[in-house]
Amino acid sequence: MRLALWIAARHLWRGRNRYARLINWMTLAGLGVGVLVLTVVVSVMNGFDAELRSRILGTVPHALLPVSLGVDAQAAARLPGVAAAYPFFQASGMVVGAGGVAPVAVYGIDAADAGRLAAIDARMQTGRCFGLTNGRSPGAEVESCENVIPRSGKLGGRLEEVLAAPTGLAMGRPLARRLGLVEGDPLRLALPQADGGRVQPRFKAFRLQGLFEVGAEFDYALVVVSRAAFDDGEMQRLGADGIRVVLDDPLAAGEFATMVAATEYDAEAEARVETWIQNYGELFLAVRIEKALMFLILLLIVAVAGFNIVSSQTMVIDSKRADIAVLRSLGATGTLVQRVFLAQGVLVATLGIVSGLMLGVAAANHIGPIFAVLESWLGLRLLEGSYFESVPSQVLPSDLALIGGLSWLLCLLSAWIPARRAARQNPVEGLHA
Repeated sequence: MRLALWIAARHLWRGRNRYARLINWMTLAGLGVGVLVLTVVVSVMNGFDAELRSRILGTVPHALLPVSLGVDAQAAARLPGVAAAYPFFQASGMVVGAGGVAPVAVYGIDAADAGRLAAIDARMQTGRCFGLTNGRSPGAEVESCENVIPRSGKLGGRLEEVLAAPTGLAMGRPLARRLGLVEGDPLRLALPQADGGRVQPRFKAFRLQGLFEVGAEFDYALVVVSRAAFDDGEMQRLGADGIRVVLDDPLAAGEFATMVAATEYDAEAEARVETWIQNYGELFLAVRIEKALMFLILLLIVAVAGFNIVSSQTMVIDSKRADIAVLRSLGATGTLVQRVFLAQGVLVATLGIVSGLMLGVAAANHIGPIFAVLESWLGLRLLEGSYFESVPSQVLPSDLALIGGLSWLLCLLSAWIPARRAARQNPVEGLHA
């Protein structure tokens, strides 16, 4: 095998056919660019997927066990796969304030458990610091915001402080801006209540005490209140009262619901356990399908570059017919000849794939500055109007292994085809060529 590698390297770097060598190097460059693009695109899609998971699954309940199951927070916390469990209330309603009305989802949580809503608690803001002055004098309001900086850094306020009073309410900053509300303004929640076969709105008075900006649809359609604002009867009449479950693996929510149904509670528990999959499962399925399709499309680009090995190696073999015939006349076997040209193709493929992976990882890890340069060149704000301020990226070793492995297998097949043709070449014809 060493002899085959030595001959292959000599043909690749010191061959007399300059055009064939140029084709080999162009093939190497094409492979590198294809693998680079594939690595960057997959890493960026991983980043967007991770951001969506963090923002959405960090906000919605992984699973909600209704009161009718008869399980309390302590018992739920002992179930396999559960990281935390605490009382929780959720409902749908309308928020009314400053002459504006908007449909919202209502989350009710005890002030002591407010920190468990990590995605919201970590992004708490205050209206006085972010331009929600509603025409009021901004100068005096900013005086109390010395330690509050934009959401790209550490934010001010705690959700627990907002919910310390039963009438305290937190909502998304974009929703507050749409309704013309600022911190401290009074507002009302209208929650539907069944009454004698009819649905009547039940109004509850609150005061806006905090703002958050998760960077998802919740900023426009979610309010968080204290469970102390409702009694037990109200929570059961106005929405769903139960135990919010935080899972170690949110993706296992379906299995968790099945496991609950298999416990001593009741056989219909699975149908009554609400999980995030019911509302957001299709979204993450669409993201997975999009990533898979994009991977296959870009892999075809790598395959086209890899198949160039067939043409380049065929050209080299045609120019080396006499050399092959001499080797065969000196006793070289067809297997040795096949290994020489197979090794040459594999060398080109390996160099191209490794260089593409290295450059791709470097580009993916610095996609923010690269994207900013592209935006300045194009004169566009490509993320404008989205929930993202910058392009996220996440490089996964499993993706790198898959990209490298599939690319190398495609190139190996491309190199094997002409190598086998060289091994079957008649040495007599080569000597007379």
